[in-house]
Formats: sequence, C-alpha cells, structure tokens
Amino acid sequence: MFEAIAARLPRVLKLDDPVFGEIGNDERATTQAIAVTALAGVIGSLTSEGNLLTNILFGIILFPIFLFIWTGIVYLVGKMFGGQATYSQLLRPIGYAGAPFALSIVPVIGWLAGLVYSAIIQIRAVTQVNQVSQGAAMATVLIPMVIFVVGFFILAVLASIALFAGLSSIGS
Repeated sequence: MFEAIAARLPRVLKLDDPVFGEIGNDERATTQAIAVTALAGVIGSLTSEGNLLTNILFGIILFPIFLFIWTGIVYLVGKMFGGQATYSQLLRPIGYAGAPFALSIVPVIGWLAGLVYSAIIQIRAVTQVNQVSQGAAMATVLIPMVIFVVGFFILAVLASIALFAGLSSIGS
C-alpha cells in the first residue's frame, strides 16, 4: 500500500492529470486515500493546542469521516454538472487531495495554504474522474467549499457573540 502511495502522491501534488483516473479506477486505492487523508490530518494537527494523543486521534478518525462526507457533497453537486463518476471513484482522488492539509502544521497560514492547494487538486481530479469541463469541476468543488467556509465563519461569529453576551451578563 505504501509503495503505491509513494508512487502516486508526488504525481497528485504535481497535478499529473492521468494519475487521477488511475486512482479513481483502482479499487485498492480506497484504503490508500483514507491513509493519505488520515496521515495529513495527524501531521496537520501536531501543532494544535491540546493533548497530543487527542490531536492524533482527531486526525486518524475525524479527517477520514470528513473525507466520506465531503466526497458525498462533491458527488451530489457533480451530478448536477453532468459528472460521470461513482462515489467511490471520486472518494479515492479526493482522499489523495487531502495531503496538503499536512501544511496545517504551520499555524494559521498552513491551513489556508492546504485548503487552496487541496481545492486545486480536487478540481483537477473532478475534471478527470467526473469527465466534465474544468468550469464544471470548479463549480463542483468551489460551491460547496465556499458554502462550508462561509458557514463556518458565520458560526464562529455567532459563537463569539454568544460568548461575549454570556460573559457580559456575568459582570452585571
């Protein structure tokens, strides 16, 4: 398994278009994709605050869960744009596209760089595996990504407002 990851991951990171079809059509690559996602999650969370073991478990468990959910979203949006791939065919290259999240080991800017690089890889992967235009692939990846980021931002703002409102009522 690790030999296949070592052979494919540099090609994914270099945006070598044929590799996305290879990964998408290789049923053995499902485990590889999950491993790449989990490893990137573990590496990216090493500098996070909190318990090291908790951070490692977060990477191993939550990143793959998010991979399955995110792939489902991309799959459904992709179908609206004429996508041809199955869920599994998308899961594999999208899992590999999670590798840049290892950059999250660099505080703040690493997460953003990982998100942008992952989006670029996902767009190339969706173009190849879903057999759609680059514009359709961009819409397939970026529409849910923007909704997710904006939604996360809104929740963070609302949580901050609630926290500050709660703290100000304590002093009253």
